[in-house]
Amino acid sequence: MNYSDKTIRVLSPSQWVNLPFFILGGFFFYTWLLPLLALVKYLEIACWKYEFGERTIVQKKGILSVTTTEINFYRIKSIKIDEPFWMRLLGLSNVTILTSDPYQRELLLYAVPNGKEIRSLLRSTTHKTRREEGVKEFDMYSL
Repeated sequence: MNYSDKTIRVLSPSQWVNLPFFILGGFFFYTWLLPLLALVKYLEIACWKYEFGERTIVQKKGILSVTTTEINFYRIKSIKIDEPFWMRLLGLSNVTILTSDPYQRELLLYAVPNGKEIRSLLRSTTHKTRREEGVKEFDMYSL
């Protein structure tokens, strides 16, 4: 089997979530603290990426120190979409992915556009990857 993971799509959270910091930084530009905070918030979102490959989702997050989290598609158990009112106005949503990975039980795709399209992509890729890998998902509950 070929395990090279070609990137299908790259997403980043929307800068709209930083609007309050940008407004406050603009109003109080004469102070150095709020514009600096707005800049840090901008960089925080700009350096946060979700890479969808053929077999994995990779989250890279951090400005100076970077944390990389990788989830195999066959480990995805369920997907939840949250669309708070103000995010719905902007076409954004939070997509929560629940997994069976022992180190990363949950992955939040924060403030991403087209949440329903992403859910559809995740579902189809998860089923395809499970079929190709021969993985069957079983839930074990304590009685």
